[in-house]
Amino acid sequence: MNFKTLTRHKTLAHYLSSSFLSLPVSLLTGFIVFRSVDPYLMGIWGTMLIYETYANFFRLGIINGMNRELPYALGAGNTGEAMKYAQTTLSFTLINILVIFLLTPFIAWNFEFNKFYIAGISIALLRVTLSFYTTYLSGTFRSDDSFKKLSNIQYSLLVVKLLTCPLVFTGFYGFLVFELIQVLANTVLLHHFRPFKINPKFHIPEFLKLFKIGLPIFITSYLMSVVDTFPRLFILHYSQEKMLGLYAPVILLLTTVAIVPGTLSTYMYPKLSFHFGQKNDGRAIWRQLLKIYTLSFFFILLCMIIIYFIIDYFVLLFPKYSESLPYLKLALLACPFVFFKLGNMLNTILKNYFYMLMFVAIYALIQAASLFFLFRLYSDILKVVIYSQVITSFLMLLISMMMNYRLLSVRQPVKPL
Repeated sequence: MNFKTLTRHKTLAHYLSSSFLSLPVSLLTGFIVFRSVDPYLMGIWGTMLIYETYANFFRLGIINGMNRELPYALGAGNTGEAMKYAQTTLSFTLINILVIFLLTPFIAWNFEFNKFYIAGISIALLRVTLSFYTTYLSGTFRSDDSFKKLSNIQYSLLVVKLLTCPLVFTGFYGFLVFELIQVLANTVLLHHFRPFKINPKFHIPEFLKLFKIGLPIFITSYLMSVVDTFPRLFILHYSQEKMLGLYAPVILLLTTVAIVPGTLSTYMYPKLSFHFGQKNDGRAIWRQLLKIYTLSFFFILLCMIIIYFIIDYFVLLFPKYSESLPYLKLALLACPFVFFKLGNMLNTILKNYFYMLMFVAIYALIQAASLFFLFRLYSDILKVVIYSQVITSFLMLLISMMMNYRLLSVRQPVKPL
C-alpha cells in the first residue's frame, strides 16, 4: 500500500470516526429532548420540519449541479471553470435566502397563530436560510485536506451539541434555542474553514449549465424528500400533533442509524465524480458503492441488535414517550435498509436522468401504495406508517441495486464534458 493510498484511508477513517461519535451523542441528546419536551410540542416541531423540506424547492438544482460539476471539472483539470461554478452557486444561494425571507410571512399564514407555532416558524425560517448557505459550503469540501477540516468541524459541533443540550431541560423554547445554536455553529465553522474564499459572481453560461444539469438531479432529490414526508403527512391527516410527536423517537432512530451510510456517501460522492472526470469508468464507481453497501449493512445490523436489547431501559428515561416503545422496536426492522438512497448516487454521477426519475417514481409509488393498503388492514396509525417504511426500504434497496446493475450492463461509453 503506497503513501497516497494510506493517506486516503487515514482521511476516511478520521472523517468516519466523527460520524461514529455522533451516534451516541445524537441518542443521548435525543433522550434528553424526549424527556423534557411534551409530544404535542414535538409534533409542532415535526410540522415545522415538513415546512423546511418544502422550502428547499427554491434551490432549483443549482447546488446539485455544482456538487456534480465542481469535482468533475477539477478532475478534468478545468480549475477556472470550477471556480465559476462555485461563484455562480454562491450568488444564487444569496438570492435564495432573500426570496425565503420575503415569502415566509405568506407561508406562515397557513399555520396556527399560537405562541408555540410562532416560535417554531421563526426558528425554522432561520434554519432554512442558514441551511441554504451551509449546503453550498458543504459542497465545496472536496480534497482530502478539506475533509480533514470537515471532520474537525464535526467534532466541534458534537462538543457544542453536548454543551448546549442542557437548554432542553427548560422546555420547548430551550429546545428551539438548542436547535438554533447548532445551525449557527455549523454556519460559522463552515464559513471560517471554507476551501474557496471567493466572492459571489453570477456567470450566466455557467448558471445555465448548472441549471440544465442540476435541475433533474434536484427534482429527484427534492421529490425524494417530499416522499419522505408522506408518513408524517399521513399521521397529521388521520391523527394530530401528539401522534406525530410520539413518532419523533422513530425518526430519531432511523436518522441516527443512517448517519454512517450518509457520511460515506458525502465523502465518496465528490471523489467518485472526480474519478469519473479522470477515467470515465462507471464500473469502478459501482465497485465502490458495493463496498459502501456492505459496510453500511453490517454496521447497521450490529447497531440494530444492540439497540434491541437496551431500548427498554432507555425508554424509561423519557416516560412521556413510553407509548413509542413498541413502535421503536418495530422500526428496527427498517434499519438495515435505510441506505437504499445510495443507489441513486450512480445514476447521478453518470447523469442518467431517466433512471433518476424512475427511482423516485417507484419510491413514491411503493410508499403511497403501502400506506394506502396497510391503512385498510390496521387501525393503529403509527403501526401503518412503520410497516410501510419497512416494506418501502426493503423493496427500494433491492430495486436500486437492480437498477444500478442494469444501468452498467447497457451503458455505452460517454465522452467527458
